[in-house]
Amino acid sequence: MKFYKDIQVSLIRGLWSMVRKAPAMIVILGILLAAVCGISSALWLRLDSDQDNLISHELPFQKRNLEQIRNFGDQEYMFVVIRTGDTESGRENAARFAVAMAKRLEKHPELVKEVHYAMSARDMGPGVLMFASQDELREFVNLARDFGPLGRQWFEEPGLPKFLNMTSELLSGKSGSGSAGPEMFWPVMSSLDFFVGQMERTLTSGADPAIAADPVLGLDKAGIHYFYTRNGKLLIMRILPKKDFGAMDVIGPSLTFVREALDQTRAEFPEIEAGLTGRPVLSADEMHTTDQDMTIAAIISILVVGLLFMVILHGWLRPMLVMASLFCAMAWTFGFTLVTLGSLNLLSIVFALVLVGIGVDFGIHVVMRYVEATNAGMTPDEAVEESLIHTGPGVLLGALTSVCAFYAVLGQDFVGLAELGLVGGTGIIFCLISMLTVLPAMLLIAGRRNLFPSSRPRMATMPFMEKIVSRPVAVLLFFAVVTVLAVPGIKKAGFNYNLLELQAKGLESVEYEHVLINESDESTWFAVMTRPDLEGVRSLIAELKKVPSVGRVESILDYLPEGQKEKAEILRGEAKVLDGIDFDRSEFTTLEPAKLQVALANLIEALEGLEEKLFSAGAKDELNMVSAIIGKAEKCIDLIEENPSVTLNLAPMQSRLVAELSDSFKWLKEILEVRSVTPDSLPEQLRSMYIGKDGMFMVKVSPVDNVWDFDKLTSFVADLRKIDPDVTGVPVVVLESSLLMRETFLQAAGLTLVLVAAILFLTSFSISYVLLTLVPLVAGIFWLLEIMGLTGLSFNLANFFAIPVLIAIGVDGGVHFLARWKELAPGERLYHTSTPVAVGLSFCTTMIGFGGLLLAHHRGLASLGGIMVAGSATCLVGCMVVLPAVFRLIEKIKGR
Repeated sequence: MKFYKDIQVSLIRGLWSMVRKAPAMIVILGILLAAVCGISSALWLRLDSDQDNLISHELPFQKRNLEQIRNFGDQEYMFVVIRTGDTESGRENAARFAVAMAKRLEKHPELVKEVHYAMSARDMGPGVLMFASQDELREFVNLARDFGPLGRQWFEEPGLPKFLNMTSELLSGKSGSGSAGPEMFWPVMSSLDFFVGQMERTLTSGADPAIAADPVLGLDKAGIHYFYTRNGKLLIMRILPKKDFGAMDVIGPSLTFVREALDQTRAEFPEIEAGLTGRPVLSADEMHTTDQDMTIAAIISILVVGLLFMVILHGWLRPMLVMASLFCAMAWTFGFTLVTLGSLNLLSIVFALVLVGIGVDFGIHVVMRYVEATNAGMTPDEAVEESLIHTGPGVLLGALTSVCAFYAVLGQDFVGLAELGLVGGTGIIFCLISMLTVLPAMLLIAGRRNLFPSSRPRMATMPFMEKIVSRPVAVLLFFAVVTVLAVPGIKKAGFNYNLLELQAKGLESVEYEHVLINESDESTWFAVMTRPDLEGVRSLIAELKKVPSVGRVESILDYLPEGQKEKAEILRGEAKVLDGIDFDRSEFTTLEPAKLQVALANLIEALEGLEEKLFSAGAKDELNMVSAIIGKAEKCIDLIEENPSVTLNLAPMQSRLVAELSDSFKWLKEILEVRSVTPDSLPEQLRSMYIGKDGMFMVKVSPVDNVWDFDKLTSFVADLRKIDPDVTGVPVVVLESSLLMRETFLQAAGLTLVLVAAILFLTSFSISYVLLTLVPLVAGIFWLLEIMGLTGLSFNLANFFAIPVLIAIGVDGGVHFLARWKELAPGERLYHTSTPVAVGLSFCTTMIGFGGLLLAHHRGLASLGGIMVAGSATCLVGCMVVLPAVFRLIEKIKGR
């Protein structure tokens, strides 16, 4: 003990000697170093916002996760959720909404890598016919036989008039080909309506360059299947954004662009309800919210702490000196981070708020003891020396216990928290250095120049508190009774793992995540299993379908049809109907106004015949559609009659039509020739989603329940691990990360308590000293747990680190109170000294530092603010009332 005290005294006196001899040099060096660190950090310190880097890459579950991402690529999608109203017309409107939005998104491929909302026949590849049933395939073959002669007829004289005449013959039945069934009415008529409408607009306004590359008939979208949820209530668009892990907002530009496109599409379809969600969106919203909340909280903390100092210390200069010393320490910490880590992660970035709440406490003790000394008539040099010699040991010990709270997580597999521990703990050391060198030097310079106001601080002591603790037994009994009455609250204090409940209320991403959970079988999270061959995939899927917690299962088998041998027999030789046709013929008919008018008249005649049949059948909606097409066709004839030269406007449209039909006939021949579908013959887009670079096959497994519920998540992952212990994916990573975080927090809290107790014992070699110092902490934490249970405030993955911090600050208050109590002369009272004000002010700065988070929109940060404020307040009461009452009781027992 004496050895330790000798070291303390030597260190403090050495610092004082240095400060006394060259105060200006110390201040200049401190500020210059801060400037260099600040500028260097602004230029080169980067932000690593990759959440995968928060966890050690050596952990087995994280290794598997990263390997899966490397092998299959990033498949973490944004989800646009479009409500259909659960009606057929609603689904059609939702589909049009998706098409319109996709067109906007496709304009910036540098921001949006992929957009998936539907799958057409062409998207399935040349083997698309293998997905039809045998009966459907026979019907298609019969239809293809009819299209053979039509193809030959078309390629004899391709052009707009020919297309209109052939359409008229098909509609009237004059072509001799089989007619399409009633189920084809709406697709055919919708396409024809769009086509004739395009003609009318082109004749009126000329060719539109914006649609020069668009298909005329949209035949490439034939057989399109939109990604509706199983119950049909929602249409889902999956969007893969570009990511930049060097920015705070990993998907910032992409997210902004997608949201702008969504807003524009919602304005175009005001009757449609749609919103954006998905893990990357939720993460981006959380990052934006927390960044905004942290900035506001830091500004509020600095301003309110500064204002509090000005009120208590009566003036602006002393508070400014403390804050300037704090800023120096913060700048040094940024520099340290740049040199050692090179980056800040999503957790370590909050260290500045920690230093505002904790690091400034050291300066408070120095300044308050300086004020007490000057009030006693000491010179500036004597006052600074008095302050350093008497508060230095307590400040050193308090800093050491605070550093323990942060360094306790060093070396943990939770890398993000370990880096916060390194940066935060080192930042506290820098605060200690700054408050014991730069601050005393500035106090000495200002004092020698008589820069402080002659008026005394408003609150240097707290004599009124002596009356409260004058009856220690009554005080202790009162708190004992209150504590016992509130004990039931401890049983209600729990841990909430639900990350979605930490998000800010009212966020669209949160709202639509709940829509997905409550109104569909869709999930933004999926687990991943792999198998080396297709038989392994089949066997795995068969096992998964027996598991109650498993919902949707996706694999390459979804795109490999059954019964291919039998279907190949049906298609054998059918492609011959298109033999001999020159699909690449580039010549087409020169547009002649008279021929085009005749062709339009033929189309109107055929449609009028169809009108009569629909009228007889009472098909009102179908009749309205046909009438609309007739009206547009008649308008086209009128426009050509008024000015025949406008016919030339249709030349680009005719060129696109010929190219589209040529490509379609070529595609028809290609799909008729296919005899089998294998993984190798699938389009690259599908292969890349389910086949890894190493040839392994991915199976995506979505949960049937809400995996944001931790119990259901645990059950889901446990069920999957029974089948495959190496399962990975978001559910596994979230589960393991949450458990790791909780374990790390518990270990940090336990280790901090052990280290603090060991340090206290080694500095005193007295069990009673350790127990007395821990009184505020034990009382404060116990009351905090009671308050949490009674108010419904839970621990969560955003606030649990508050406990190690509270251990540090709770002990710090006990250290200073106990040290000053031991210094008291006979008859002198604790509350007649400046220490209670300094300790109270320290607790208040911590409450203010974290109290700004109470205004946070992010519920996790708000809960962190709540726990830190409540915990600081309970530790404050334990330190300011209970511990002095214990001192008084000890004095009475000893007869002092």
